[in-house]
Amino acid sequence: MTPDRRKTAAERTGPSAAFNAARSPRSRRGQAIASVIGAAPASVSPDLVAENPENPRQDFDPEYLEQLALNMREVGQIQAVTVMTRLAYLVVHPEYKDVISPDHDYVIIDGACRLRASQIAGIDLRILVDDSTAGTPEDLLAAALSANHFRKDLTPIEEATALEALVAFHGSAAAVVAVLGGKLTDSWISTRRALLKLPEPVQDRVAAKEIPVALARKAATLPRPEQEPFIAAAMDERKARKDAAPKPVRGRAAAALKKSRPEAAPRTPQSGNAPENDPTPNLQSFPEPRPEQRAEPVPPTGADEPIDWTDPEAVTSMILRHCPRDAVSKIAEGLLSSL
Repeated sequence: MTPDRRKTAAERTGPSAAFNAARSPRSRRGQAIASVIGAAPASVSPDLVAENPENPRQDFDPEYLEQLALNMREVGQIQAVTVMTRLAYLVVHPEYKDVISPDHDYVIIDGACRLRASQIAGIDLRILVDDSTAGTPEDLLAAALSANHFRKDLTPIEEATALEALVAFHGSAAAVVAVLGGKLTDSWISTRRALLKLPEPVQDRVAAKEIPVALARKAATLPRPEQEPFIAAAMDERKARKDAAPKPVRGRAAAALKKSRPEAAPRTPQSGNAPENDPTPNLQSFPEPRPEQRAEPVPPTGADEPIDWTDPEAVTSMILRHCPRDAVSKIAEGLLSSL
């Protein structure tokens, strides 16, 4: 059966061959490691298993794979394949961090043909996880928490549980900081571990992002009887503020509201000149426009006689009689430029 990828590592079942299997009862540190690294299931979807970039064999016989797929579909998978978790493989081979995508949980170590045949047959793949070459469980736990490419998407509670296990193993938060490096501090580890003081129902809500981590940290500093009432009151207050906040107007309603608003009147400075960086000029700094002054024509001395426009002297006499001197000059310039 294909595992539900939406489940957390703590929800997966089955013993972990990666960590020498589970003891009964398991230690607190062992439970913390399993909650972060995860316990290997007996079988997985072949889509969760990546090809091994270190595998020297690159050519596979298609006919053989088809026959093997038919046999595995009818008889079943006789021998489990050996895999490593993606985290453990990248601890050993960090150069392949961009080759093996986070969509894969495992990397094939032995059984590449069975992996391909299971993909052809459309059946789950029986696996045996062996992470022994990657170091101790604490090494993998530290790698999972490090601020690098190997980090898993852990919930705050999973982080707190893992840090608790590392502190128990190394003896102090300062020692864990030395192991993990990065920007972690003793105080950050202490505040994260404090989340484990909360009741389990509250921890579940923190893991599900229903309660903010900052609020949960404050509640963890209170005595146990006061924690849940404090969180309930704070969440009610947050909800009340959210309900009272004005709702943003979008879509057609926003367009209609914008259309109904009157257009803003043009800005008129009160006094003084406009600043240099103000694109709107100060209207008071400009003089009032004056109407164009035109010279009054010279009144005629008597009734005008009909003009012979082919007679230059008659036309010149009429212009001089009715037009001022500056107008006569412009007429003369216009006539000369048009010739």
